[in-house]
Amino acid sequence: MDIRHFKTFKAIVDLGSFIKAAGELNYAQSSVTSHVQAMETFYGQPLFDRIGKRVVINTFGKAVYHQALTLLDAWDRVCDLRQDLAMPSGKIRIGIPESTMLYRFSPVLKRYKQLYPGVEIIMLNATCSEMRAALKAGSLDIALLLEQGRKDRDLFIEPLMEEPMSIVLPRNYPGEELALSQDYAVLCTEKGCSYRKIFKDLLAQKKIEPESIIETSSVEVIKRYVLCGLGISFLPTIAVNDEIEQDLLRAIPWETDNPVLLQIAHHRGKWISPAMDELIKLTKKQFMAHQ
Repeated sequence: MDIRHFKTFKAIVDLGSFIKAAGELNYAQSSVTSHVQAMETFYGQPLFDRIGKRVVINTFGKAVYHQALTLLDAWDRVCDLRQDLAMPSGKIRIGIPESTMLYRFSPVLKRYKQLYPGVEIIMLNATCSEMRAALKAGSLDIALLLEQGRKDRDLFIEPLMEEPMSIVLPRNYPGEELALSQDYAVLCTEKGCSYRKIFKDLLAQKKIEPESIIETSSVEVIKRYVLCGLGISFLPTIAVNDEIEQDLLRAIPWETDNPVLLQIAHHRGKWISPAMDELIKLTKKQFMAHQ
């Protein structure tokens, strides 16, 4: 037996006729008869009583019919999954740097939730090295990496845009260049952050060996500390644009041939669900438009 036999059987019972069932299903009448015969052979007893020229469902046939309704309903729902899978649904786990989450990603997130309100989005703020490891372990679906470009054989990584970076200084920092000053701490992002090493190399180039280092994972905390004159740091320029325009702090743009890039990444072997695919498309549309 197969599912066609149960569909034929249901049509016969619902329409009250083998001939009507054949017409409804676009089968030859002989095919309808053979479907019923296959079922009766499987069960070892008839589903219909043949009374003269009339065929009437019997007690056993009624029992099979009621069970077939459940079977066919489940079959329809299983088949409908093909259509359901074409629509974004479920849950997406995104790794994203704090500055990107605060200053760049909100238009993407807002538009995505307008289009697909049923998709649950979980955002994890982590370092790029942590996000790469999480992608490889399968605990993240997508990551937005903020780092200088580099290859990874396990990950598909696509650049979205260059992220301008600046050396960030208190408003009253002496001089126009970054120089040694014992009055200011060096405010660093946590170890593993991609641009912490860049800042460390910049300090080394200026022969600055800081006596006081404060480390925190929060870009916003670092910015507040710079604003209150506690120290200097190295941050995405977008995180301090408003404060620069208001003359609340100073910034020296970082110029380089190897810029920090905002990149979108996922595991090469991961199935790209409709929910992931639409988020990737919206993200690329938002950021690539700014190139």
